[in-house]
Amino acid sequence: MKRQDRNRDYPRIEKILDDGTIIAYDKFNQLNTDLNINTLTDHQQHEIFGGILIRPQRRTNNYNERDYRREQYQQQEIESSKRKNKWLMVLLFIVAIALVAFIVKACTGANDSEQTSNTEPQSEQTNPNDSQVVQQKNDQLQQQVEEAKKSIENNQSDTQSKIDALKQEIANLKNSANSQQAEKVVNDYNKTADNLQNAENERQNGNSDEMQRELDKVNSKLQDIKDKITEYFNNK
Repeated sequence: MKRQDRNRDYPRIEKILDDGTIIAYDKFNQLNTDLNINTLTDHQQHEIFGGILIRPQRRTNNYNERDYRREQYQQQEIESSKRKNKWLMVLLFIVAIALVAFIVKACTGANDSEQTSNTEPQSEQTNPNDSQVVQQKNDQLQQQVEEAKKSIENNQSDTQSKIDALKQEIANLKNSANSQQAEKVVNDYNKTADNLQNAENERQNGNSDEMQRELDKVNSKLQDIKDKITEYFNNK
């Protein structure tokens, strides 16, 4: 009698497999494996079992577990994405700093080059003040050279003082000059003063021929100086 009672215990759930497959006896006491806990509906239960054997709460819990796993996976993906984005931002920040440093360096170099290029032409160009100073001093220096030359030719006793005065005026011009052209004129006058000094030394030593050679050099230098002043200053 008890055996017959057990056979009448249907519909019933025998077990649920790990993949969600439901092992059960239907309302006709037939073994059924077509249902799955993950997709089970109330309609299926009524059709197979003739009623509800598995409560929605169980399915809900199972669904929530799957949903929880899915959310965990999604959260892990989000965290991974955040880490990647963080490193990407760090990399972009480093690149930005390097780019800014490069731009600043390039701009600084360009400014330095521009300043250098602006400075170099200025040093080569004639300063208007230099033009006035050189041309004003030139007349005086030309006169002093001529006086010293004549003093040598005439064996005058004050020749050395005239040469020394000429050298002092040349030094004054050098201190006032700020351009390369003016410095070239000063150098030519220094060479002229040296020629005058050599001529005076030869005169005192009685070497009239050597004295004249040095004076000829003076004449040549004076002409060179006049030509340079015309080239450097009168055409400005």
